[in-house]
Amino acid sequence: MAAIGKFLRLSWREQKLVAGAVLALSAVRIALIALPFATVRGIVARRYRRLDDKPSRPALERVTWAIEVASHYVPGGSNCLVRALASEYVLGRCGYPSELKIGVAKSAEGELAAHAWLESDGRVVVGEFELDRYTALVAAEERKSRPKSR
Repeated sequence: MAAIGKFLRLSWREQKLVAGAVLALSAVRIALIALPFATVRGIVARRYRRLDDKPSRPALERVTWAIEVASHYVPGGSNCLVRALASEYVLGRCGYPSELKIGVAKSAEGELAAHAWLESDGRVVVGEFELDRYTALVAAEERKSRPKSR
């Protein structure tokens, strides 16, 4: 019940942001269970209706704050890939450019670990966690655009 009280004390704009974040996280979580990653990625990348022409769009930091808050209340919402994809969708709707990054690392025991994060304008906005450990994978689009080395 404390969470409901905190939510009700937020301004209506913050309530709208958090509610949108809950919906985005929930939709991405369900989609990743039911659909292939490439399909979910394509849906997220479309971003549908953009709000970037609105003078009252929320600040990027408020959007990422809303995702952080909502991730505590959505089952599976704290998963880095779910958070990064949901954030990419919401930020895109607000007109903010972003780039999904996925990296891999090997533990001392030889186990493979993966992490997803989101960058906007060259800085990490979601998923900043021991990034120096991970080697970012190159997206297929990036490989196609790179000149072939001989």
